[in-house]
Amino acid sequence: MDIPKIKKNQFAVGQAEYTTGIILKKNNQYYNSGEDVLEVYSIFENLDLAKEFTKQGISQNPNIEYFIFNHKSETVYMVDQKGERK
Repeated sequence: MDIPKIKKNQFAVGQAEYTTGIILKKNNQYYNSGEDVLEVYSIFENLDLAKEFTKQGISQNPNIEYFIFNHKSETVYMVDQKGERK
């Protein structure tokens, strides 16, 4: 799956169902191939804001895991109900 084009200082946060790893849209519905990737990712101006978003998301629904990409499409952070994944 593609990630949106973002600026150098921005970060894209995506989410997936914890038990299956299925990618979720921002409305927590399953993402289907061919749909707009902007329905999946939330864009933040810095990593701290992106991490705070994931923290709030897990506190609201621990059955979702989050991943953060940088402008180079590199995964820079992953977190789930058990904490940060390395």
